[in-house]
Amino acid sequence: MNWYKNLYLGEEAGKKKTKIINQLEKHSISFGVYVITLASNGKDLLDVLPAFMLYRDHARDRKILGLAITRDEALEVCGKIIFDVYSKTGTYDVRSFFA
Repeated sequence: MNWYKNLYLGEEAGKKKTKIINQLEKHSISFGVYVITLASNGKDLLDVLPAFMLYRDHARDRKILGLAITRDEALEVCGKIIFDVYSKTGTYDVRSFFA
């Protein structure tokens, strides 16, 4: 898996970071965990995927930017990512920022 070195974490995901990452690496993740990746379609900023989707061929090589326990937490993490990109670059070009 392709992990961003300064992984963004939701509050609950931060408490279980090591466990979640180990489960993802072993392909034994439980339901309810979400990953935030760069958008696959090129026009959106980010994708929020249930973690089990990473095991599909089309999602396997995505760069994982963040982890969350619930969908609401995942949306908060997306907000943090976009805010950081904008505050550091003045643009919303998430893809270039994480390239």
